[in-house]
Amino acid sequence: MGFDYYAILDIPKSASDIEIRLAYRKWAVRCHPQNGFHETPKIPFPSMSLDHYWELLNEAFDVLSNPLRKHIYDIYGEEGLKAGVVTPTGFVEPYSFSNNCMKIYRDFFATYSPYADLIDAVTNPPPLCLDDRTKVKVKGQDIEHFINLDLEEIFYGTIKKMKIIRDEFVDDSQVETILVEETLDVHITPGVPTGTKIRFVEAGDRSPKIIPSDIVFVVNENPHPRFLRNEADLFMVVTITVGQALVGFTLEITGIDGRQLLTQVVDVVEPSYVKVLKGEGLPSPNNEQPNARGDLYVSFKVLYPKFIPKQIRENLQNIFQELCTKN
Repeated sequence: MGFDYYAILDIPKSASDIEIRLAYRKWAVRCHPQNGFHETPKIPFPSMSLDHYWELLNEAFDVLSNPLRKHIYDIYGEEGLKAGVVTPTGFVEPYSFSNNCMKIYRDFFATYSPYADLIDAVTNPPPLCLDDRTKVKVKGQDIEHFINLDLEEIFYGTIKKMKIIRDEFVDDSQVETILVEETLDVHITPGVPTGTKIRFVEAGDRSPKIIPSDIVFVVNENPHPRFLRNEADLFMVVTITVGQALVGFTLEITGIDGRQLLTQVVDVVEPSYVKVLKGEGLPSPNNEQPNARGDLYVSFKVLYPKFIPKQIRENLQNIFQELCTKN
């Protein structure tokens, strides 16, 4: 049976991203190997060694803080996560923990040491004159979060309210900080490309010795049950019968905007045949024409009958012989 990453962080399975990060912050500070441990910290698994818990803690956070890994873990468990799974968008490679716990800690806290703030303040206090702030403060690294969007949200555009937690100064003296929760309005423009980074300048943790990091939201597209996307163009597959493929039919599909699209297919549907519906894709955000959209490409999967009665088969043979003669 696999590890219960939620139990390792001592949180419920319904925990939000903020609760996951708060739990990691809590246990990582308590269990950091350089703490000295005048008194052994109490951990969620008393029978487990502190070294082993430290490794599992960082592995659990590495999984649950990543939207794709968390989604796979929630469905398939640790065994599926580490074996690899097939999704509608393809095969997801098996997850393997790097065992680099200190890098995960460093990426989260922007330091390797649990005492960095205290030691720096004592051994390297900031100068009294702060006219040249670049000599005192260094800006923290960008903090990136995935923002998962459905294709319909990308089509119409939306505003996503994203909650973050950060250290904020208690008062104007800018010495002591507390944890606060803040909601950021992330504006999604119609047709926004996957991978787009939406930046909130200096929205990260406040600290006497650093310039706050930028918080960056990276657009990630959720798999869609009917469409695949390539920039502003959409692709889909429609199943038809062999009879429809040979004699034509009325193609009726629902577009990404919910409209019913009707068109006649009068050509013979060969394996490479694609029906192109102009302007039925996603908005083109970088196009000079504000209402420009990509195209919808429809390919076909032909279903063949498993059995054909003898009389019908003979009739078909005659038909095809006549067609071959004419062609």
